[in-house]
Amino acid sequence: MTEELKTTEPDVTAIEPANVDAEVNAPEPLTPVYKLTIADNVVEKIAARAAARIDGIVAMKGNLFSTIQEGFGANTLTKGVSADLLDDNTARVELDVILEYGKSAVDVFDQVKDVVVGDLQSMTGLLVSELDVNVVDVMSREEYGHKKGEDKKAKDVTPAMPEAAEADEPSAEPQKTSATVVSTGL
Repeated sequence: MTEELKTTEPDVTAIEPANVDAEVNAPEPLTPVYKLTIADNVVEKIAARAAARIDGIVAMKGNLFSTIQEGFGANTLTKGVSADLLDDNTARVELDVILEYGKSAVDVFDQVKDVVVGDLQSMTGLLVSELDVNVVDVMSREEYGHKKGEDKKAKDVTPAMPEAAEADEPSAEPQKTSATVVSTGL
């Protein structure tokens, strides 16, 4: 009798790695988390600087709180500007402006939309879902300068027609009516 010896090749697919559990239970690689946070006051400063560049806006008008802060030497750059971040991507902005006499409020509003919304979008990535522009007063740049004490000559000049000069002075009493221009599609 002859004995045949059979040899077989080992089944490579049947061989398992020695450390299978270690691979299955290994922690997944960490995924970095990146977060950019924009503060409300940053949105207010950007909006204020943008509005200051618009022809037809004499100044921003603050409220009693900003006037008190100004008295203590606080930053008045954001006077007349209010911003709320509604979520990580969206902001609401409100501006209280003094319109330059003789300028079209509608044209100034259109410029505000373009410039303020554009600056906020390009600088922060935020979308402006609501923009309210409140025209709280109207005056010439000379009147505003005089009111702020910047125009020294105006104090020495006597108007040729005092009645007309008094009629042009801004009223100290609050206005009881207002008009709203609503525009969609910022």
